[in-house]
Amino acid sequence: MEMPMLLLVALGSFVANHSLLQAETEPRAAPPLPFCSSRLLSHSFCLHQDVMNLACANATPSVVYGLTAILLVMGLDAVLICLSYVLILKAVLRLALWKERLKVFSTCVAHICVVLAFYVPLIGLSVVHRFGKDLAPLVHITMGNIYILVPAVANPIIYGVRTKQIEKSLISVKISGVRTAH
Repeated sequence: MEMPMLLLVALGSFVANHSLLQAETEPRAAPPLPFCSSRLLSHSFCLHQDVMNLACANATPSVVYGLTAILLVMGLDAVLICLSYVLILKAVLRLALWKERLKVFSTCVAHICVVLAFYVPLIGLSVVHRFGKDLAPLVHITMGNIYILVPAVANPIIYGVRTKQIEKSLISVKISGVRTAH
């Protein structure tokens, strides 16, 4: 979460500073978009795509900005995550003992599960929002809630299970070490 936030802050600073340096003495805010008769969102939270679909005026600049921001943040994250796991895999395969490899791989599997718990609901929500215009509103609401809840709930569960496995293996190592010492 830190890297995307830092990237957004940097991008926001760039946009703010760039507009200030454009020889205008008074910065102008973008005019608010007028909305059509319906002001109902298809999700239980404010999704940018959803709000842009409600606008009566041309929302293309806002849509392009939102798409660019999400591609930069999520795309850059995905590329860096894949790159880091390629480097981790190379390092793990250099380990001599299989036990060491398995221990590192089990940690990596936990990390990958957390990453998937974030990306899979996001992709599912995007697909439903893009191609599911004829679906019942309940599907959109359910997918939105899954997108909000699954990563938050899955993360502590995955790492909690992983921590229990580490505790059990440490306890078994200590017990076997005590037995060999006597």
